[in-house]
Amino acid sequence: RTRQEPKQSPPNCKSKQKSNVYANMQKSRTKQASSSIAMVGPLAMCVLAAILAWSLTHIPAYAQSPTTTTVAGNVVNGTDGAQLPDDLEVFLLVIDEEQEAIIERISTTVDSAGNFTVEAPSLSEGQFYRVVADDGIYTPYKDIIDPSTQTNTSLTVFDRTTSLEQVAVESYGVVFPVIEPSERTIAVLAAIALTNTGDEVYVADLADPALTGVKLLRFNLPEGYSALNVESDLPSGNVMEINTGFALSNPVPPGEWDLVVSYTATYDQNTFSYPFRLPFGAARVSFLLPEGQGELTGRGLSKGDTVVLNETTYVQYEGTDYERGSQLDVLITDLPSPGVGSQLFEFFGSIQFQIALAVTVGLLLAGTLAAYLVLRSPQTEAKTTSPVISDTTDRAEIIRQIAALDMQHEAGDISEADYIQQRRDLVNSAVDADD
Repeated sequence: RTRQEPKQSPPNCKSKQKSNVYANMQKSRTKQASSSIAMVGPLAMCVLAAILAWSLTHIPAYAQSPTTTTVAGNVVNGTDGAQLPDDLEVFLLVIDEEQEAIIERISTTVDSAGNFTVEAPSLSEGQFYRVVADDGIYTPYKDIIDPSTQTNTSLTVFDRTTSLEQVAVESYGVVFPVIEPSERTIAVLAAIALTNTGDEVYVADLADPALTGVKLLRFNLPEGYSALNVESDLPSGNVMEINTGFALSNPVPPGEWDLVVSYTATYDQNTFSYPFRLPFGAARVSFLLPEGQGELTGRGLSKGDTVVLNETTYVQYEGTDYERGSQLDVLITDLPSPGVGSQLFEFFGSIQFQIALAVTVGLLLAGTLAAYLVLRSPQTEAKTTSPVISDTTDRAEIIRQIAALDMQHEAGDISEADYIQQRRDLVNSAVDADD
């Protein structure tokens, strides 16, 4: 609609009065319009701010690309009445499972309450976090696969002890999967279930010149064994071989732990003898001997039923409740004579070995007749292989010899006078090597 302008009148008082009235009306309209805009302005601004806020909180998922993830947790001391070590370090590893490589390492220290927070790079496909509490020797850890669901990581450290009083063997199973008559050699697989019922982590004091074999986590093997391999889920350590067995330097935290041991041994004529000492006792001991390959005897062992494993029938011999320091004096008689084709040295690299290993772990540790293999990924549990020391430092070799001498003395294979003299010489050599 168009507005009609007022007609111009001759300049007289009346026309001037009308013009003034029109001007006043225009000013009044302009003032009212300005007032309306002033009233609507704040409301419009509020609406606009709300729309902007909503849009910022509803950005599509593909537009979000966080570069870091916060990993939080706490560390506690599981030893009754003990405190956390000062300046306890926690570090986070970003691990690429496919490459089997550590991508990044970030460290921090816990506060007075044991809490920690780490800002870590966000995970890519095939990666996971490993959070480790490092008190110098025992390093408990936990893996984080999905940080969105694992919001708090708790780790437990323990005070240390050099005493093995709380360490015991729950079960000790041995199977003879291959008997090689042409070389009179036996392949042996053993599965050992350990338990530490205390609230301190056992750590061998290898720097102690007075260290004895009695203070080491040790296991007896047949004299003349070879091709020893030891695997365990204990924290990492070393295997120290001696003539009558081996000792471990691995820490033993409270809880249950498994060892799997493989080796070969020889027998004379048709007889295999094995002292089979149990320094830590055993709640249960079991032997599986192939049916028709001999007869097995030992203190406290009784012959049981047959078990079929991998199309081979085994006879089971079992005993229970052995005290610390027991010796079973295992004897296998009527072993096969030479004449059967060689199969031993191909065995340890074959699929049969893997099956036998699974059988050993499943059957002898679990104590069931249904053997099965449980595959574990590195995210849930890391299985460590303890390297066998061959070329070692002088001090480590001397400590090994001291441990071997102590075992010989414990078994009664050396006179008291010779034992005292030889041990004194070895301790002095260890001190010199340390200097």
